[in-house]
Amino acid sequence: MSSKRILVGVDDSPESQLALDFAIDLGRSLNAQVIACHAIGKLPRSPDGHLMQLETYRASVVRAFEEDWCRILDESGLHSQKIIVDGNPVNTLMTIAEEEQVDLIVLGSRRHTVDSFLGSTSHQLIQYSAIPVVVVPSKSN
Repeated sequence: MSSKRILVGVDDSPESQLALDFAIDLGRSLNAQVIACHAIGKLPRSPDGHLMQLETYRASVVRAFEEDWCRILDESGLHSQKIIVDGNPVNTLMTIAEEEQVDLIVLGSRRHTVDSFLGSTSHQLIQYSAIPVVVVPSKSN
């Protein structure tokens, strides 16, 4: 494999951290750049049921992405990049993969039922991406 640029989808899940660990290990073995990406999708609801303010939510996600979710990447010593954008995760990852000319996309896999798996980000990327996709299974799979 001659991959030199690896894109990894990152969020606050344990599965995402497993994918990031995998991308870092692969990046070390291939002397590749690792690009961490997060797509800010739909606004969540606050505990009282109202949609959160976009600016407040975005600021909290950016802070978590920069300071927490990607900490291991920052500490890895690898040539890396972090990208956070608003949008649908599947479309965002495919667009970033093309723009950054990556060789591989890495994602974590959550445990899914058959019905929920059909709409998952990893499943859609496997179906539609022209770039190879590695799905890192969760430890409970």
